[in-house]
Amino acid sequence: MNRLISESVLLARILDLADDAIITTDLDQRIQYFNAGAERAFGYSRDEVFGQPVDILIPAGFRHAHSQHVKEFSAQSQASRRMGDRREIFGLHKNGTQFPAEASISKADLDGTVLYMVILRDITARREAEFKIRQSLREKEALLQEIHHRVKNNLQVVSSLLGLQSRQVSDEEIRRAFRESQNRVHSMSLIHERLYQSKDLAEIDCQEYADQLVGHLFRSYGVSLSRVKLDMDFGGERMPMALAVPIGLILNELLSNCLKHAFPQGRDGRITVTLARSEGETLTLRVSDNGIGLPQNVNLWNARSLGLRLVRILSEQMGAELKMVSEQGTSMELVFQGQSAPAGAAAIQ
Repeated sequence: MNRLISESVLLARILDLADDAIITTDLDQRIQYFNAGAERAFGYSRDEVFGQPVDILIPAGFRHAHSQHVKEFSAQSQASRRMGDRREIFGLHKNGTQFPAEASISKADLDGTVLYMVILRDITARREAEFKIRQSLREKEALLQEIHHRVKNNLQVVSSLLGLQSRQVSDEEIRRAFRESQNRVHSMSLIHERLYQSKDLAEIDCQEYADQLVGHLFRSYGVSLSRVKLDMDFGGERMPMALAVPIGLILNELLSNCLKHAFPQGRDGRITVTLARSEGETLTLRVSDNGIGLPQNVNLWNARSLGLRLVRILSEQMGAELKMVSEQGTSMELVFQGQSAPAGAAAIQ
C-alpha cells in the first residue's frame, strides 16, 4: 500500500510539472483530477473543482458541443483524439473570461471505471502573436501596394512627357522613336499596375498582363484585331517581378516588330504568343507570325535596331537561350530555366 501511495504521489508531482492543463473526469463528466497547470489556466484550485461538473470550465455556448463530442468519442474504439477539429474551442476562467485553447481527449477503463483525460493548452499568447504578425503583414502589403501604385504613376508621367515631346518634332523617324520609348515605359508601368491590383504582391498573372499589353500595342500602331488575328496561351503561368520586367520588355519589342513589319500594306495575318513550361522546369516564350519575315541580312547578332538589341541584351542578362527563325514568317523563342531571374536581370547595360 505504501508503495502504491508513493507511486501515486510521484505521478501527481510529475503531472504537476506539465505546463499544460491536465484534467481527469469520470463517466458523468465530473472532475476527478486537476493538475497545477490546470490551476494556472483556469484560476481554480483543485479543491474548488473536485467533483464539480466539467461545464464550469467551458463557456456556455460551447457546453452542448462538448457534451456531444464526449458522447461520440465514448462510442468509438479509438483511445484518444484531438479536440476542436471542426470548430475552435475555448476555456472559461474563474473570473469569467474566455481564452482560446488546444486540447486532446483520451479515455481509459480502469477495472470497470471509465475515466476521461483532457490535456489542454492556453494559446492566448500564440493568438496574440499571430494577430500581430498578420497586422504587420497587412501593413507591409499596404506599403508595397502604395509603392507599386506610385511607381506606376511615375512611369505614366514619363510616358506622357514622351508623348508631349514627340508632338514638338516634325521628323517622323524621331516621333516613331518617342512612341516606341512610350511603349517600353508602358510595358513596365503595366507590371506595377498588375501588382498593385493583385492580392499576390510577389507575382503577376502573365495572361492578364499580356492582354493589357497587347491591347495597348494594337491601339498604338493602329492595327485592327480583325485584320491581324492574335492567339495567346500563357498556361496559367505567374511570374515574379524580377522576371516579369525583362520579359515584359522583350514581349513588347517582339510584338511591336510583328505589328510594324510583318504585315505591310494592310495585309492580313496572324500572331501567336505562347508561354509553356516543360517537365524540367524549362520555360519557353515564343512569339511567331505568318508575315513576310525578316530581311536575309538581319539577325539578332548584327541587328542595328534598338528593339532587337534590347531583346538580345535582356536575354543574355537572364541567362536565356534566344532563337530566331525567319521562314514563312518570323518566330522568336526565349528559353530559360526556373522561375527566378538572376540578380540585375532587369537592368539594361
